[in-house]
Amino acid sequence: MQQRTTRAVVAGILAAGLLVGLPAVANADFDPEVGTVVPDYVEVAADAQPAITSVTAVDDRVLLLQVASPAMRREVPVNVILPADRSEPRGVLYLLDGNSGQVDNTNWLAPAKGNAREFFADKNVNVVLPVGGTGSLYQDWAQDHPKFGRTQWETFLSKELPPLIDARFDTSGRNVIGGISSGAQGAVMLAARDPELYDGAVGYSGCYLTEGPGGQILTDLIVMNGLATSDMMWGPQGDDAWRDHDLFRNASRLAGKKVYLSSGTGLPGPHESLDQPDIANTVVVGGLLEAGSNLCTDQLAQALRNAGADVTRSAQPVGVHAWSYWRDEIGRSWPTIESALDR
Repeated sequence: MQQRTTRAVVAGILAAGLLVGLPAVANADFDPEVGTVVPDYVEVAADAQPAITSVTAVDDRVLLLQVASPAMRREVPVNVILPADRSEPRGVLYLLDGNSGQVDNTNWLAPAKGNAREFFADKNVNVVLPVGGTGSLYQDWAQDHPKFGRTQWETFLSKELPPLIDARFDTSGRNVIGGISSGAQGAVMLAARDPELYDGAVGYSGCYLTEGPGGQILTDLIVMNGLATSDMMWGPQGDDAWRDHDLFRNASRLAGKKVYLSSGTGLPGPHESLDQPDIANTVVVGGLLEAGSNLCTDQLAQALRNAGADVTRSAQPVGVHAWSYWRDEIGRSWPTIESALDR
């Protein structure tokens, strides 16, 4: 009873934050100055073979791949940050964007957002940054998305893309997947659904509720881009797909895996100041979202520990739902990521 009550409170807090700040949150961490040029949309036949069709050097460390995905029926742009030292095989870190991600770039590369190129400049890891996925939870949808068309992200990220990355970049065969906000939920979910592929998972400020009325409301709010609804993704609430994707029900799938989960309390911290643009939205909406994420992350961390996962929980005393705090967490999470890739 107490667990159900807590989940209802979490759902209420997050729904309030999403509803109050929806127009602003939609573009809260978008930055077009990410240094990538995405080729035109290219259709791919359902019976084609997955393949890397082109590679464009953005700079000496960052590549832009076009990947033919029969599951998605199109070519998918994917950025790759190369390891600092390429003299031997290295592991792969997949990083997913959140709901403010765009269809033609990744916020992870934007200097004012993820600033991933600078952080990974001295790291020996292949960092794979899929472009798109906003509002999809990076799942396979039962119906075509009303805005994005064929949406089969799970198949792309778990079946089509990894073998291509491994072959092209001579990787070590070890993989970790992570993400921010709704991308955190998608990342941990993908790791649980394909534990043989992913050796670890990282969630920065995610919420992981799907089942029950509160979970459905939150899922609908996440996937509402383009007037989509959660039943387009997994069918009616209560169907097998909903149970199969519930992280609390399926926590044992991550037994023995390294999992890093982080969140703040929602209180303003060192990255906020009164002269910041849109400071009220950042503090109020970002605070509500992060407070809900904090409660939700506590619950998932405990459920995963009970199921035998090796969980590192970063619970910060301050912090709102914003890239400035997620950049801090990248550094805190790196030892966990490195350990999972090196084992």
